[in-house]
Amino acid sequence: MSLKIVSTLMTQRRFLPLWIAQTLGAFNDNLFRYALVALATYQGWTVFGLDNQIMVPLAATAFTVPIFAFSAIAGQVADRYDRTKIMRIAKFAEIILMILAAIGFLFQLPLALLVTLFLMGVQSTFFLPARNSALPSLMQPEELVPANAALSGAINVAILVGAIGGTLLIAPDWGVPLISALLVVMAVLGWIAMRQQTPAPGGNPELKVRWGVLGVIWETPRMLGFAFRAPDVLRPLLGVAWFWMLAAAVITVLPLFTRDVLGADEGVVAVFQLIFTIGAALGAVICGSLAKSGDALRFSLIGAIMLTVFPADIALYTLGRAPDAALISADAFLTDRGNWRILIDLALSAVGGGLFLVPLQAMAQRRAKEEMRGRLLAASGVLNGLGGTLGPLVLLLIGASALPLQAAYGFVALGSLGAALFIASRMLVRRKNTQ
Repeated sequence: MSLKIVSTLMTQRRFLPLWIAQTLGAFNDNLFRYALVALATYQGWTVFGLDNQIMVPLAATAFTVPIFAFSAIAGQVADRYDRTKIMRIAKFAEIILMILAAIGFLFQLPLALLVTLFLMGVQSTFFLPARNSALPSLMQPEELVPANAALSGAINVAILVGAIGGTLLIAPDWGVPLISALLVVMAVLGWIAMRQQTPAPGGNPELKVRWGVLGVIWETPRMLGFAFRAPDVLRPLLGVAWFWMLAAAVITVLPLFTRDVLGADEGVVAVFQLIFTIGAALGAVICGSLAKSGDALRFSLIGAIMLTVFPADIALYTLGRAPDAALISADAFLTDRGNWRILIDLALSAVGGGLFLVPLQAMAQRRAKEEMRGRLLAASGVLNGLGGTLGPLVLLLIGASALPLQAAYGFVALGSLGAALFIASRMLVRRKNTQ
């Protein structure tokens, strides 16, 4: 990203408080989720006696389903009310939810944690459309891609720290109290930061918001209809949703893939999380640095190609691999040079993800009309929620079909190939129209 633009934004109230609040929120989400996944995978926490191959995707789905269900209402709210005020309320709600999460961890209540995870999804559902629709009004046009890249890079680092913390800190006896305290403290700090953010008025203050179940049933197809009638906005929204479906599939399968295919323990999961998240942040930074302004669609094409090649190599390289009975540590895994290829593939896949995502996000924000930007970008929440819900189901289908876990990476490669072909066709059409 342009360092001059970002350094300027980092000194201004129109961006810095939002950046801090979003980063701390991403940390909290992943600290919570990965702690719960680690407890389900390695310590046998479950609800209703479910197997961990079902419990793990169930936990992921509990977070994404409300995004699909409530984005229609959230989009209306983001168009009707001041978007900064919405984000402040959402951050205050996060404090309450993190207190509930701490109670669930301290008293070993996995069902309560799943319910809290669902409510966290509801909170994110209202925060994200407000954030995305606020950015174009808070930023100048030339600042939009760098701002998205700065947010994406910071979020990826926060995901990294939260994911590793949730995976590793939960194991010791003192881990549960520490994670419980961190969740509450970070939520409070995020709320304090968000209180400093400059206003971002809604684009349609006369809009009547439809609340309740009828609002969900009526407004969701209506909102999607708005998106489908704006194809220049819909195309990047579909690209973003496709990415999150692929990412959800990879993230969900990662702990089980590490244990059952590679024969490795939680330390190797943490190494993979480190590499994947740094790679995604690096991809976002590269995109922001080189794209300057404009749609930067060529970076999405490069990212899609990388997401085709390198996950496919992971699947093919590990196919037929039989792990030993005892799980190996991160030191032993890294010492074996045969595993370096997996690390490189994962890192380059992540870089490709960062390149793919950032231009599409900025493109959708820039193209959406002000008076209905909240609803159009909330349609992205519905599509992302659907993608994030379908992604973990890949693991269930793999288990039901008796396919190897590597099939998840094959799924990512095939899906990314389709995205690359579509983006290339759009670029050719655009070039032909400009000639």
